[in-house]
Amino acid sequence: RLSTRAVEHLWTHHFAERRETDAMSLARAMLQQSGAAGAARVGAKTSTSSGQQQRLRAGNVSVSHSHSRRRGVSRTTQVSAALRDGQMVTVHYVLTFDDGEVADDTRARDAPATLTLGKGELFPAIEEGIKKMEVGDKKTIALLSKDAYGERDDQKIQKFPLTPEELAEIKEQVQPGQVMQMPNGAKAVCIALEDDGIVLDGNHPLAGRALTFEIELLKVASGPELFGVPIIPFDVNKVVRKQ
Repeated sequence: RLSTRAVEHLWTHHFAERRETDAMSLARAMLQQSGAAGAARVGAKTSTSSGQQQRLRAGNVSVSHSHSRRRGVSRTTQVSAALRDGQMVTVHYVLTFDDGEVADDTRARDAPATLTLGKGELFPAIEEGIKKMEVGDKKTIALLSKDAYGERDDQKIQKFPLTPEELAEIKEQVQPGQVMQMPNGAKAVCIALEDDGIVLDGNHPLAGRALTFEIELLKVASGPELFGVPIIPFDVNKVVRKQ
């Protein structure tokens, strides 16, 4: 028969060891569960991160591709759609008269012309023809004199009286055949220097002549824009007044 002290000692140590053993088992079980859950979370996070990276990579490709398209359209446009006002075109051209004489050749001068559509820098027929071209296309456009620099007008040939002093000064600066700028800004060709004055021709030097343009479209670029809309200079000649 065990004494009370022995029983108390046995009870205390026996159950203390069991509690320690149970606590250790419980701790190991919790660690195992925690490890499994952590691994699952890490795996899920890795999977999510991988998916996000894939989506990000896919998004980057898409954005880059879209940006590339936008960059291509804003700088250089090579499309089959009709060109529009505000775009800048670079062309080579050969200008000839109806008798075959070459008046100008940008290739010979190695100086392609860059012009803006819709600004009145081209004859209307030339501009409409270019709008239907694609980069690399070549086109020949023939213009009658009325569609180019107009018909000659004899009333634009006038004689201006000059004093001897004025005439002497003019003769030092101008010779027949040269182009003069008038006080109002208009230009005229000196036809003759006479004893009492100068004869000027206000017609354009190419007035009355049919012209043929052989055009090659080299490049098309977007002109200046405001909020994505091309800026087209105001042309009073295009205003249609309501009756």
